Amino acid sequence: MAVKIVTDTGCDLPAELIEQYAIQLVPLVLRFGEREVSDSPETRAELWQRIEARLPCETSGPPVGPYLAAFAPLVQAGHEVVCITLTGAHSVTYSSAMLAAQDFAGQVTVVDSCSISIGYGLQALAAAQMAASGASRAAVVAAVHSCQQRLTLRFFLESLDQIQRGGRLDTFMPVLSRLSATLNLRAVLTINEEGRISLVGPARGRRGATRRLMQDVVAAGPAERLAVAHSRARDEAEALADELAQALHFPRSEVLMIEIGSALIAHAGPGLLGAGSIRLE
Repeated sequence: MAVKIVTDTGCDLPAELIEQYAIQLVPLVLRFGEREVSDSPETRAELWQRIEARLPCETSGPPVGPYLAAFAPLVQAGHEVVCITLTGAHSVTYSSAMLAAQDFAGQVTVVDSCSISIGYGLQALAAAQMAASGASRAAVVAAVHSCQQRLTLRFFLESLDQIQRGGRLDTFMPVLSRLSATLNLRAVLTINEEGRISLVGPARGRRGATRRLMQDVVAAGPAERLAVAHSRARDEAEALADELAQALHFPRSEVLMIEIGSALIAHAGPGLLGAGSIRLE
């Protein structure tokens, strides 16, 4: 019996790591107007076309069925399952997975990552590596919770247009709009302890926002894991990864470089830049 890891496509882990650790992905749902499609690499091109045309793009968590379909063959094969989901504060993903897990009592543990994108991609990767080493389900779950406690995540958006259309940040959109309109300020964002996107503070332009990302991640301390994410901003992401690796004395080849997936692109659009680390214990 082995422990298998299930997560969803919003984790933004590269395909080679998904394959290497046999991580099972449940697709989030993209809404293109009245039409729903599963989040996948194949739908990304159409998503970008809609964003560029300023057409509506929304996302939602998977229903219960896809989780049942992911859990069942793993349990039937004699495995135990740890499922790590997109933050329940912004999605029904966690509740769908929990409902599905009720059909496999004592064999499936669902963990709310309380994060987005690389924030839970790093958690899922740590879980998969623990599972591959033969760790028990309890040990894998404990490792995920430990990662959550040691996670630092910072990101900013180039434009508020796409996220305004999605309506996900209505609670503090007026603040973000004022920052954006005043002296070329960017809003540096994070995920709080409740798993909600929250405001860290303003920064002057992309350069200032990038500097704030780096300062905050470096200030978190020596890194066990380090990742940089972007949306059509590869050169800036590479430069940020170079600086972070040097400042943290972290092997540059081990910095996880991610171009964010469809689920976050639908809300962020182009120009997002982010960084995340899991502090050494």
